[in-house]
Amino acid sequence: MIAVQSPLFEPVLWEGGGFKILDETLVPEKIEFIEINDVAQALSAVREMRTRAYGQVLTFLYSGALIAQRYDGKEVGPLRDRLVAMTRQFCEVRPTFDFTGLGCFFEQWFQTRSADINPGKTIAKKARELAEQITGGRIERAKRAASILPNRARAMTHCNVSGELVAVARFCKESGKEFCVVATETRPYLQGARLTAWELAQAGVPVSLIPDCAVAQVMAEGEVNAVIVGADRSARNGDIINKVGTYPLALMAKEYGVPFYALVQDPRSLATASDVPIEERPGAELLFFQGRPLVASNDPGVNARYPAFDVTPAGLITHLIGFDDLFTPETFRQRYQSEPKASTGHSKRSRKYLLIYGIPDKSQYNYLISALKAEQGESLLVTEMRPQLYGAQVVLPGLLARKAPATLISDNMMGTLFAQGEIGKVCLFYSGLTEAGPNGIAGSLVAVRLAHLHGVPVELLGGQQIPDAVIDRDVSTFLGTKICPPGVSVRPVGTEVIPWALIKEQNDS
Repeated sequence: MIAVQSPLFEPVLWEGGGFKILDETLVPEKIEFIEINDVAQALSAVREMRTRAYGQVLTFLYSGALIAQRYDGKEVGPLRDRLVAMTRQFCEVRPTFDFTGLGCFFEQWFQTRSADINPGKTIAKKARELAEQITGGRIERAKRAASILPNRARAMTHCNVSGELVAVARFCKESGKEFCVVATETRPYLQGARLTAWELAQAGVPVSLIPDCAVAQVMAEGEVNAVIVGADRSARNGDIINKVGTYPLALMAKEYGVPFYALVQDPRSLATASDVPIEERPGAELLFFQGRPLVASNDPGVNARYPAFDVTPAGLITHLIGFDDLFTPETFRQRYQSEPKASTGHSKRSRKYLLIYGIPDKSQYNYLISALKAEQGESLLVTEMRPQLYGAQVVLPGLLARKAPATLISDNMMGTLFAQGEIGKVCLFYSGLTEAGPNGIAGSLVAVRLAHLHGVPVELLGGQQIPDAVIDRDVSTFLGTKICPPGVSVRPVGTEVIPWALIKEQNDS
């Protein structure tokens, strides 16, 4: 039985003279709403990630409605100024999201209103009506997405698209299609585990959970035949911006011949995704989970990076699914571009990191420090290496004990740092050699493919045997705390074989 609607589909509700926001940081343990009585409360909810994705759209529009309905003046100027200031505040809180574009609707309404009508009441009514229209458009978009999926759809997804996958599942069922989902856990806020997997299981949709680093492993084994994600922004040239980890997912889909679909909105004035500043959230948000430190060492020298979004170029996208139509990147450009503008992709920065993937032997840490100096890098880059957290729990403490400059990222952040040109070399530690290729821990295949696709050299090194004493055996827990919701299966993640041909191609490039 598939539920008609997930509570995340409309996570912000207008009631009477105000609105309330579903606190997504508490889901699935609690379904609790935050009463919003002023814009400052709304801004805090957005800043603290209590609402995100479509919730931000509704929060912005309803905040404008709240200001407008409390305005009893006849002059337009003061109300317009307040709404412009509100838009600026939302942009400061989350700079990548298109609050500026949403703010343009207020200006349109000011220009089209009748002069003898109270401006506050008019604007408040228009804002609430637009929210209803977008919600209706999301239903049509879900129906359109279901129509292009195969009859036995095995879709992979990343992060959370605010209940829309449940709607897709409902329309698949109505048309007689099978639909199951592989969801990435989506670090660091675990929206894939807490929100996507939970809402799909609640709706009776078969769903399994994997760590972010296992996307290549699952695709290589032919377990998915579609990837479907949301988009926080789309650009006129067909690029999208979405939760960090979307770009490497699109790259892997291209490598393994899996169609990649993005649920998008009107790009408005955005020419290319590279024109948007990518929000970098405090690295400290990676370093604690429910108040507990992620890194065993309490060394104050722990550094972390958290780019919150990444750019997926149009060339990696099969179809963009809009509110009113289905597009290829070419037809999307025909619809929205007034004049062609090539995507410049991610902005390039200096190559300052040497990426470590796998588990070095204790005797190899000094070599890594020397290799960093030889590469003239600034820091050794370590991913968490889920599900066992080998990077955070074993490798990083080993580096810190030797006073090595080290930086931690979540596994899904590798792609954007490669694309930005920040990774100069990869040291891949394998656990064994076979005729097919070296064996590595989960995520090794993604790391090598990303390096190959971005022209970054890989050095193969024999590493430490995989430790048995770990807190997390699979993706069902994080630091020993259960994160897998009831009704969600855990897809076993094993070691990965990196084909010798891929290593040879990489070294020859």
